[in-house]
Amino acid sequence: MTQITHLLDGQNYGVPRNWQDIEITVDWLNKKESGAVNVSDLAFVGRANRFLQNRILNGVNGGVGIFEGAPYKILLGNPSAPSFIFDGYLDFTEELTVFGREEIVCALKTKKGDDWLNDNADGVSFASMYDDGEITSADFVKVPYVINYVPDGMQLIVISLSIYVMTKEIIENVAEISEAVAQLIKASIPDVGSGVGVAASAPPAPVVTVDTTVNIGEFIYAILKVLARIAYTIAMIIAIVNLINELFEQILPKKRYHLGMRFETMFQKFCSHFGMQFQSTLISQSPVKNWVYIPRKDRKGGESGERGFPQTGSEIYTGGDFIRTMKELFNADYRIRNNVFYFERKDQFYTNPVYQLPGYFNEQDRRLQSFKFNTSEMLSNYNIVWAYDTQDQNTLDDQTGRVFQAITKPINTVNQDFVTIKNLGEVSIPFSLGKAKTGLTTVENLMKDLASIVDTLTGLFGGGTNFSSRIEARKGALLLSSHFTTTGKVVVMQGANLALDQRAELSARKIWEEYHYINSFAEYNGVHNQYKRILEQPVKMTLQEFALILQNNKCTDASGNEYEIEQVKYKPEKGTALIDYRFKYKYTNNLQIQIIE
Repeated sequence: MTQITHLLDGQNYGVPRNWQDIEITVDWLNKKESGAVNVSDLAFVGRANRFLQNRILNGVNGGVGIFEGAPYKILLGNPSAPSFIFDGYLDFTEELTVFGREEIVCALKTKKGDDWLNDNADGVSFASMYDDGEITSADFVKVPYVINYVPDGMQLIVISLSIYVMTKEIIENVAEISEAVAQLIKASIPDVGSGVGVAASAPPAPVVTVDTTVNIGEFIYAILKVLARIAYTIAMIIAIVNLINELFEQILPKKRYHLGMRFETMFQKFCSHFGMQFQSTLISQSPVKNWVYIPRKDRKGGESGERGFPQTGSEIYTGGDFIRTMKELFNADYRIRNNVFYFERKDQFYTNPVYQLPGYFNEQDRRLQSFKFNTSEMLSNYNIVWAYDTQDQNTLDDQTGRVFQAITKPINTVNQDFVTIKNLGEVSIPFSLGKAKTGLTTVENLMKDLASIVDTLTGLFGGGTNFSSRIEARKGALLLSSHFTTTGKVVVMQGANLALDQRAELSARKIWEEYHYINSFAEYNGVHNQYKRILEQPVKMTLQEFALILQNNKCTDASGNEYEIEQVKYKPEKGTALIDYRFKYKYTNNLQIQIIE
């Protein structure tokens, strides 16, 4: 028998009392949040018991105490050059039992494994990472937004009256300034007159006389009149600019910015907190690379205290919330290998099989291979639904892309009463869809006309306004009916603005087409989800082979056929295991999908 060495905190205290009864379960099919790797509790006596009891209680004497696990390794083969190392830790917070001073029982976990992640992911929030400086303001994305949904009728009346009054005043005042300037010129020019002289021998010749005297009073009056008209015009322009500013604030509030975070950044920060790297072709490449999460907002964009990460009361708050939501949204899963957190659509973890199934029957007594079909996984009604934001009228008025439904039903039916296609599957995305501003409304075009006049007028006196460009700059912003939101939003960014085809990029239909269609039992895009399942296949298994399965649940048989392992129950001391596995096998073509949007 291969030598097995147990190291507790780097020391060999002997093997646990119940080592021969230990069973390690790895469950890929029914992966629960409590962990994919389950190891029965270890019972320690003797020196190991004394060491552990002292370690657990040293928290009152300056030690780490009960809330930090103890390193635990299992070495296979020569301890100085082992052929395999199981690297884990003892968790004292899960079903720890102490029997006097004689024995202690505690759980064994895989270091940085799935169980470790799930146990710890809910213990950290994005808010705490921000407080600790792991997330900074540099990690936030500024998402532009504008407020819409102001009553159009009143807007048109106000704008029309404003244009009329302003135009009338400008025309009249320009005319009056012109008249005043003419009077000034007239008052500043001396009078020129003519007279007749007397000559005896010639007809009388005209004599020109020049009065070089200027009427000072009239000249000053003309100057004051011009200055008064100019002052009045300037005052009117200032008043009009103030009026336009007020109109903009009431009718077309200025573009503001709400803070958010890219999904990719949130993954990276979460993994970095646990000392891991993040790798994902799903998240780190287009289009998802440009997806930004905007947490719910209780203040105007740019106001003090606004943050770009989810806070208390949000639909996601902890790292665990985030990972679970991302798994459901993208029909994805994760693996942790060599301190790297991989996140991909659940069928994209394919690697070349490294384990070969022995040729045993799972029904040893009858020497038969029994199997089952995966019909229990059939979903007759598959729904994908984005959430409402009850504070944002845009998500209530425009349902484009929010809901998708795929109904699986038979092509041919003899008796509908006996049809057994059943089960409901619903992907409830807890975020609401954003809506990008792609053009100008009638009101905005009227405002743009008014703004162009004001920009031209103020430009005549230098330092003109830019109201017209402010209206154009509203394009590409997020439309909101209020500064506040009741749920987080997801938007697709394109540079500093939103992608204009926002709903097409994020539609529930596209979520199905990209990530969820692989769950369909009816063939869709050349893929189906029909399998044969082989359950409780008994096999001989070494610890090295078990280590291979931990890293890769794909396997082959002697003929090279490939299989996917669902679950392994491994007893290392006995060198045996029970394996559940499956393989693709189409057992019906009598299915079709009806798409409803």
